[in-house]
Amino acid sequence: MFKGVWRHLGFDTVLEETSKIAKSESGEKAVLSIQPLVDSKEIFENVLLTFDFSRLLSERFFPLESFPNITAILEKAKVDGTVFSVREILDIRTVAVQSKIVKKFLNEIKDRFPRISAFSSSLSSFMELRELVDSSVDEAGEILDTASPNLKLIRRQKFTIADKIKKRLESLVRRNEDICPEQIITLRNGRYVVLARAGYKKRFQGIVHDKSSTGQMVYVEPAFVVEENNRLRDFEIEEQKEIKRILSEISRKIRENRFRLSVAFETLTELDKRYAMGYMSYKLGGVLPDISSYVDIKDARHPLLLLSGKKVVPVDVRLDKGLVITGPNTGGKTVILKTLGIFVLMFQSGFLIPATEGSKIRLFKNVMADIGDEQSIEQSLSTFSAHVKNISEILSKADKDTLILLDELGAGTDPVEGASLGVAILEYLKEKEAVAVVTTHFTPIKLYAYKEPFYDVASVLFDEKSFKPLYRLAYGIIGRSYAFVIAKRYGMPDKVIEKAKKLLSTEDKIAADIVASLEDEYKSLQDEKISVEKLKEQLEREKELINKEIKRLREKGVEEIHSYIADFREKSEKLLSDIHDEKLRNRVRELVHEARQKVENIEKRQTVSVRELIKPGMVVRLKGSGRKGTVLEVDKERGCTKIGIGSLKIDVKFSQIESVEALPEKIESSLNVNVNAKIPDRFFSELKLLGMRGDEALDAVEKYLDDARLTGFTRVKIVHGHGTGILKRLIRAYLKESPYVKSFRPGKIEEGGDGVTIVELK
Repeated sequence: MFKGVWRHLGFDTVLEETSKIAKSESGEKAVLSIQPLVDSKEIFENVLLTFDFSRLLSERFFPLESFPNITAILEKAKVDGTVFSVREILDIRTVAVQSKIVKKFLNEIKDRFPRISAFSSSLSSFMELRELVDSSVDEAGEILDTASPNLKLIRRQKFTIADKIKKRLESLVRRNEDICPEQIITLRNGRYVVLARAGYKKRFQGIVHDKSSTGQMVYVEPAFVVEENNRLRDFEIEEQKEIKRILSEISRKIRENRFRLSVAFETLTELDKRYAMGYMSYKLGGVLPDISSYVDIKDARHPLLLLSGKKVVPVDVRLDKGLVITGPNTGGKTVILKTLGIFVLMFQSGFLIPATEGSKIRLFKNVMADIGDEQSIEQSLSTFSAHVKNISEILSKADKDTLILLDELGAGTDPVEGASLGVAILEYLKEKEAVAVVTTHFTPIKLYAYKEPFYDVASVLFDEKSFKPLYRLAYGIIGRSYAFVIAKRYGMPDKVIEKAKKLLSTEDKIAADIVASLEDEYKSLQDEKISVEKLKEQLEREKELINKEIKRLREKGVEEIHSYIADFREKSEKLLSDIHDEKLRNRVRELVHEARQKVENIEKRQTVSVRELIKPGMVVRLKGSGRKGTVLEVDKERGCTKIGIGSLKIDVKFSQIESVEALPEKIESSLNVNVNAKIPDRFFSELKLLGMRGDEALDAVEKYLDDARLTGFTRVKIVHGHGTGILKRLIRAYLKESPYVKSFRPGKIEEGGDGVTIVELK
């Protein structure tokens, strides 16, 4: 169902690049055979496994090495009596060794990565088989003396006879240097011979086994070593028989383990595939999106652009029912269309998607697309005819579970007829409730989508100075095609452009003006939004500085008063000891008491101020930790309040509150909710903050510690990396103030070193 659009969307290229990561030939084939799934449960389990592999590979090396395809060997093993070659035995050994290594590793990570470690049950250590092979064959394929006592004995006897023969022949060539000038002793036909001149018979008798290339020298076996050569040959035959017996024994052991070897090989292949998918997802910076009834992908980045090393501008893609994308013809619309399509195929195939956390994606039973030049030479079809044929097939299969991607709808024919056909196609897709994303330049199609509630509209933003798409979508507006602007940019004569503008019909001009005004209004609103955001940030910074200064001055004032009183008290005590007049002594004591009373009144006024100002819905800041919480209940009689921090509720006294802030009216009205802490559905004992900014990371740590407290964890790991060290210092400064934290320390080398912080919770 999906495969027809793989090439258009680039998913086949993603699979090809992923297959290059695999360690084995079988792993490569497994990656290339990946198909998108349609069952939501299967998809979720599939992508969770990739998520775990991505996390694992960000921390540790996965010890899988290259291993051969043993499918044919195992097929031969079905036949009793089969004796495998040394090469085949070594291939089996490689798989057995990999099975043992990976099984051990999976057992080590079972606490943190249970999904991955579950593969351990399908792997075996093959101890007996490995020991048998290792004691019999070396890595070069030679049969070892340790393979059997009989083989060792035979080889010892062979060596003794061969040594005796060589010594006798060495004596011969030394005595007959004129006949054997090169003094060469070698083997011919498995028998020891010497290289001698043709007239050797004058000195000794022998059997000629070969001649030199010139014919002047012969390889001759002297008669006095014939019997010993015969004995040596007999031992060689015995050696070969013993080797065959050893190989037969190893082959029998392989046949006994055939089923377990088959399961191990298939499991290693699956792990190789999963490793490649996990590494590719990690390489792309992939995240695990939520499965939803709509699409809301944040900061989407096309995977092929990332792999090419090009600069990629993230784009937010939102899709409910239908979406019509407009804007200039500079490539941005098609990239966004392909990005959405490839994300769906990747996710339903088990990959993470290169976006940011919090993204949502919808599942489809089919993805169909009409993208690019579809001209068919074989069928003698024009580009337009090929598009029409393709779209006709798409319309025949359109339903609510199909994602349909149509690029440049209505193009390739008469603009009036093309636009009318495009509107009719959108109307048909709406009736079928198909989820469609369409790009177009035709104004009638833009205006139809703008007024039709079933379709959302968006425009690709365009930089009029550089004439390049910004690859960002502005939702809720329809954009201009900038045909005249682009034509002028690329050298079209002004006379031609002016003539073209005059030839526009009145209706086209009105429509173009409407589109232009909508786009200009959107840009103006965006500029205002940016200005407001900057102003808001500036005000927040100034407010924070003012609050800090007020706090500093207040604390400094109280501290100075306390210090002064302590100093005054010390001096007064010394003075009192020297005063003998009881009346004067009492007067000094009264002065000390009055000073102490004034300090207490200052602190009381702060508490009274809190008591008067505080009410449910306000935000308060706690002394010491500086943490903010929302006021839930106020008990003025007891002088305390219940506040919500994250998902926890705690009681604090008014004296523990250092500042009170009123929430915006809109937020205050939404605070009447149930704040009882909910235990998280899933919690991992590790939090990764890599790539986060300071405030974002601190918010994540705060929520994470709340969840850890609720789920009962007493020890967690926070991964912040090394980088410039700023994030690490921020996190550790925060942990010092957290009421949840008992202690914390840098990680040990095996835990990740100073790039992580281990936190013990109360």
